[in-house]
Amino acid sequence: MQPILPAPDGSILQLVAHAWAAGLPAVFTVRPTVRLGSATLIPVAIDNGNDALKGATLRLDSAVGEGAPPRSFLTTIRVPTAFAMAQEIQGRQEVTYRCDGVSFWTGEVALAHQGDALRLGPTIQRLDDERQRWFIGAGIVELLRATGYAPGEHQIALTLAVPNTEIVIERDEKGVEQLTLDARTRESLARHLKGKVWAISRTDDDQQREDWLIKVATVLPQAQSAGTVVALTRAPNGKAVSDIAGLRVIDIGGGDLHVCEVAFSPAQMINRRPGDGTIRIARALRTDRAFAGLIRNDVEAQQALVRQTVTRASRSVSIATEVQQAVASKGNAMVADVLAEVRDCRQFVAITGGGVLLLRPLLAEVLAHEAKEPGRDYLLVDGPLASQLNAIGALFGLIFRAAGK
Repeated sequence: MQPILPAPDGSILQLVAHAWAAGLPAVFTVRPTVRLGSATLIPVAIDNGNDALKGATLRLDSAVGEGAPPRSFLTTIRVPTAFAMAQEIQGRQEVTYRCDGVSFWTGEVALAHQGDALRLGPTIQRLDDERQRWFIGAGIVELLRATGYAPGEHQIALTLAVPNTEIVIERDEKGVEQLTLDARTRESLARHLKGKVWAISRTDDDQQREDWLIKVATVLPQAQSAGTVVALTRAPNGKAVSDIAGLRVIDIGGGDLHVCEVAFSPAQMINRRPGDGTIRIARALRTDRAFAGLIRNDVEAQQALVRQTVTRASRSVSIATEVQQAVASKGNAMVADVLAEVRDCRQFVAITGGGVLLLRPLLAEVLAHEAKEPGRDYLLVDGPLASQLNAIGALFGLIFRAAGK
C-alpha cells in the first residue's frame, strides 16, 4: 500500500490507514456492540456500490483482561456485485447460500459461473429486487463469519449507505431545517429491511452447512459520503479532531463520479454528478473487439479492471496492457473532472472511492503540479482504504448515533 497523505491526528481515517499500511488490523478502544433500548446489537455497515458490496463491523479482543478498557478489531469485506442461481455440481462444490427456498451464488463464485449484474439505480429500485435483498443478507453472513461470529441467531443494527441524492432538507415541527431521508427511500427501507429476518443456510466447498438467522432490529441509513466525512473529522470516541468548517468529497465510484459539498454549521449538503465513474473505463474494455463475448456485463467489466485478467478457453489471460490503454484513454477524462473540482474549491477536498485504485498514478502526477498542498488543502485516500472508507465511516456513524453523540 502506498503511503497515505496526512490525515487529522487521531481520526478514524488516520488510525485505519496506519494499521493497514503496516499490514495490521485496525484496533479501537470501543465496544463491538451498541445498545438501543434494552437490546444489545451488532453494528453492521453496508455500502452496496455498483461494483461491489462493502461491509464493516467490529469484533472484541478477547485477550483483554477483565476490568481493562474494551478493545475491538475492525473487520471489512468486499463482495463483487454479481448474482447467479446455484446449479447442481458434480465434484468440488462452491460456497452456496439458500434463502426463501432459493439456492444462489454471489461475488467471485457468481462471476466464475457467468453471474448477472444486479439492478442499479436508487435504493427503492434496488431493494424491490429480491435478489438484491438475498445478496445483502449473504454479505452480512460473510461479514459476521469474517468477524468470528458463529452460526446461529444474531440481532443487528444495520446502517445502509444510500446515494447522497436521497438525502433531502425538511423542516421539523419547530420550523428548523434538517437533513433527512427522502420519503420514498425511507418507506423502502422500512418495508424491506427494518425488522427483516434472513434465514440463510451457507454450504461451503466441503459441503459443511451453517444455519444463520439474521434479525435486523433497526435500520439507520446514512448518505454514502457521510462515511468519509465521519472518518476524516472524528475520533473513534466521537470527538471532533478537525477544525475545518466543511469539505468537498470527490468519490470516484464504480457507477458514478460524485461530488458532495458538506458544511457543518448549519448542516448543508450539495450534491452533483460530473459524470460516470470507472464504469466508463470498464465499458471501454467491454466494447473492445478483442474481448467480444468474454466480458458479458458491467460487473464482469469492472472486475476485469481490478484483476487485469479475463478467462478465455478455460485459461486466465492477462489484459494488463489493455487495461492500461483504457485507463489512459478514459481515465484522463476522469482525472480532468477531478482536477476541475479540486481547483474550483475553497473547502478542504477529500478524494476517495474505489476508482482511486485505478487512477492513482494519474491523479498523483497532476496533483503534484498543483499549487494546493496535500494535507492542508486536500487528501488523496489510497489503497484498499479508498474503496472501504464509506463503509468504515458509516459504521462509526452508526455507533455514534446509538450513543447519542
